[in-house]
Amino acid sequence: MINFDGVNLESIAPVKIEDIRVSPIQLNPLARQRPIQFGADFVRMGGGTRAVTVTFGLLDSDRSNREEKMQAIRDWAQIGKQCVLKLPQYTDRHLVCAVTSLPDYSYRKWWEGKLALGFTCYDNPYWTANTGTVVPCGDSFDVEGSAPPLISVDFYNATPLDATSYSDGVNTMTFTQIPAGQTVIDFNRQIAAVEGVSIMTYYVPTSSWIVPKIGAEQAITGEGDLKIFERWV
Repeated sequence: MINFDGVNLESIAPVKIEDIRVSPIQLNPLARQRPIQFGADFVRMGGGTRAVTVTFGLLDSDRSNREEKMQAIRDWAQIGKQCVLKLPQYTDRHLVCAVTSLPDYSYRKWWEGKLALGFTCYDNPYWTANTGTVVPCGDSFDVEGSAPPLISVDFYNATPLDATSYSDGVNTMTFTQIPAGQTVIDFNRQIAAVEGVSIMTYYVPTSSWIVPKIGAEQAITGEGDLKIFERWV
């Protein structure tokens, strides 16, 4: 099953899947060259994008039918959008990516089996849990996986809130106020909004933003509920 934006590829065209190749995340190590001694000092590891290639065949010798089905595949690809891609490798995880290459096919060789769809994960190259965990702020929680989780605060406040802080015991981020409405604070993107409008003007710049991490018995105090999605490399 190759499900993109909620639609299964095999439900829109009678394709025969040949292979699914998922590349590892591109690793971008940062090191500082030693001026005198041999070697270099490792600073940190960064990461880039991840690619997915699906190869398939479309065994239809009728040119009109074949083109109609190829058009359906191109429409299914949702060009210009990043969508959830679910692959048969996992039943509980997904990738978020955009289609970056379409099949290059022949009208004569209808039997060819090397048609390919290319996907690229940009913003979130990790495998991400399909189902998240909701934890009230202040309660203890555990985060498994092999990559920092997605964490956000999502709650509705009928009246404006005065100075509000969130803390993990080490880092504390403070807002001088939070207007009334649906509040979303994204710990990964380091942005906050109410009803879709940024409230970062209320963020105290001397605060320390909380960075999501793996580990047991964590707790983040503040207002609202935490939404946590575990991720894997």
